[in-house]
Parts: sequence; C-alpha cells; structure tokens
Amino acid sequence: MITGAQMEPEPLVRVRAALQAAGVEGEIRLFADHLTTVSAAAEALGVEPSRIAKSILLFAGGEPVLVVAAGDQRVDRQKVKALLDRGKVTLAGPDEVLAVTGFVAGGVAPVGLLRPVTVLLDETLQRFPDIWAGGGVPEALLRLRVEDLPRATGGVFADVAQSVERG
Repeated sequence: MITGAQMEPEPLVRVRAALQAAGVEGEIRLFADHLTTVSAAAEALGVEPSRIAKSILLFAGGEPVLVVAAGDQRVDRQKVKALLDRGKVTLAGPDEVLAVTGFVAGGVAPVGLLRPVTVLLDETLQRFPDIWAGGGVPEALLRLRVEDLPRATGGVFADVAQSVERG
C-alpha cells in the first residue's frame, strides 16, 4: 500500500528515470485538472497550442509507432506509411495505448514508454526552442528542449504531419 503525499505515481517516476538515463533535463509540472487536449494544456501554461506536442500511438503493419507532433499539426498516416514501409497505419485505441506505453491516453509522455517503439518526431517542432508534452499522467506536462528530443526519445525528425492551418 502506498502512503504519504510525497509518493509519485509510477508513470511519473518512469518519465523522470527515462530523462535521467538519457542525460536530458526536463521540467514536469503538475496541475489540478486533467489536461488531455492541446487547447487545455496550452491554456494552463499560457502558451500557443503549437508548442504543445501530442504523442500519438499508431500501428504500422501491426508494429507500434509513436508520433510526437506539434499541437497545430495533424499526423498524416500516409506519410508515416511511406516512411516506414511496414503496411497499413492505424490509430491505437485507449487500451492499446496503455498496454504499449504504460500511460493512459491523454497523458502519454514521449519518454519512459513500457516497451521500445519506433518514434517519429514531427519536423515542425524544430521551429521552437522547447515544447510541452504529456508528462505521464493526464494532469502532468513535461517541458523538453527540442534539440534534446532525439536523445530523449530515440526518435528521428521526419515529415509526418499535414498542417491543419488554412490559408
């Protein structure tokens, strides 16, 4: 039985351990509310939605792929399919997200996943010095320097998004 106010939920412990193992500094902020959408996270932090990175779990040919995309972008599954050449690309459901990442949907961090997965980083994130992502639980957000994302996640920057902006 876990007692004491100082005990962190296991997913937060895993995120901190992954950052330490990668030699990457990150800032985790906890909030009273669940911040499961880009707009809620952006409002809570007082930043533009594009600086909120969403971690989206896909399956490419049955293999898990985590795409970390800027908040103003939509993941283009056809681009992911072409990059990986593994077959059909589908969106993971909430149970699959939890089983693969160890995080509940809406709180997925880009680091500290339960099992190794291919990670693709939306190249449009590179327009920022740092971004905020899920922190492992729905009420946590994680700030990372964009230049640290490949080392922290084991991922590579790629053209995986289609802008949702019009004009």
